[in-house]
Amino acid sequence: MKTYDLIVVGGGVSGLVAASHAAGLGRSVVLLEAENRVGGCIESWRPQADFWLELGAHTAYNSYGALLDALAARGRMAELLPREKAGYFFMEDGRAVSPLKRLGVLELLAHLPFGLFKAKARASVGAYYRALMGAGNYQRLLAPAFAAVLSQEAEAYPAAWLFRKKPRLKSAPRKYSFSGGLQGLMEALTEGAPFETRTGAAVSTIERDAEGFVLSVGGEQLRCRTLVLATPVDVAARLVQPLLPGLAAQMAQIAMLSIETLAVVVPREAVTLPVLAGLIGADDAYFSVVSRDPVPHPSLRGFTFHFKPGLLDRARKLAVVARVLQVAPEAFVAVQEKTNRLPALQVEHLDLVLEVDRVTHDQPIALVGNYLNGLSIGDCAERAVREAERLGGGV
Repeated sequence: MKTYDLIVVGGGVSGLVAASHAAGLGRSVVLLEAENRVGGCIESWRPQADFWLELGAHTAYNSYGALLDALAARGRMAELLPREKAGYFFMEDGRAVSPLKRLGVLELLAHLPFGLFKAKARASVGAYYRALMGAGNYQRLLAPAFAAVLSQEAEAYPAAWLFRKKPRLKSAPRKYSFSGGLQGLMEALTEGAPFETRTGAAVSTIERDAEGFVLSVGGEQLRCRTLVLATPVDVAARLVQPLLPGLAAQMAQIAMLSIETLAVVVPREAVTLPVLAGLIGADDAYFSVVSRDPVPHPSLRGFTFHFKPGLLDRARKLAVVARVLQVAPEAFVAVQEKTNRLPALQVEHLDLVLEVDRVTHDQPIALVGNYLNGLSIGDCAERAVREAERLGGGV
């Protein structure tokens, strides 16, 4: 049976950064990914050789230090593609309008001086930002804007996990993508890496013995001294159940949401909308529309619609896309659909994070992912490094 210092289960940003960091500490590492690609919630659709469009996460920032450190370890920092400045808009009466038009200044001035003193640590997004900016401003502007960021209703989301401030790496573009999209960045973390990557390698069971863990992967068994689970929370709950049943039961209480994504490519001349980063859904069927415009192409534009789940079939989604872009469906050069899965995080899940850390702090197992530190790429990478460091001391 092949033995490793560390096995990482899950090839999204959390797993890739954990594997990269642990391998950099001199550990023997294998990363196992059930799908036939790495990236997890990051997936770049490549309908033609010189054009890609994001189907999941869209933007990375120079405050994502743990991710950039992993990329620097591969010597690939020079390949970052800066994103040009562009704004987000609401659609009103067929026109893209500035979010500032929805801001009630008098209401803001009446609430801001008092809301600044409200504690953020244990507050929901809804409670915190209503107090900060007023209920009207929250309903008109912030609620749809935050839902666009999170691809889910933001009312109960932990305010402390939204827009967490981090130091910026000045040598990197403030916002960036990568050749081939952000999935290209994920792939770069595996190319020439000092750890092994296996795709199409679904883990069915994990058992613990005196020497560590034994994982069943297809018809093979692998052994490791330490283990990182970097999977969606429902998958992690299933895998960890034989090892930590009490914790698994708590993890299983987090609901998973399906975000219905539909992306289209259109000729540049077919769309009259201004150059934009995206659109915020308010009373429409989508949370957000994210544009490829910040990484411009000479002849094409691309738009990814993240639809609210369970509302529309494919034909009606295409009709919404045509209406918003003000083009005929026949103008679509290419269309792609995908369902993304995200945890529905709420304030009470902050207690789960404390419990995860309490239960695992002296154990050779780590749980990382977007249900433990916030949904952003940077938050996921940050926890992955911290946990890889913790496990490194036990090998």
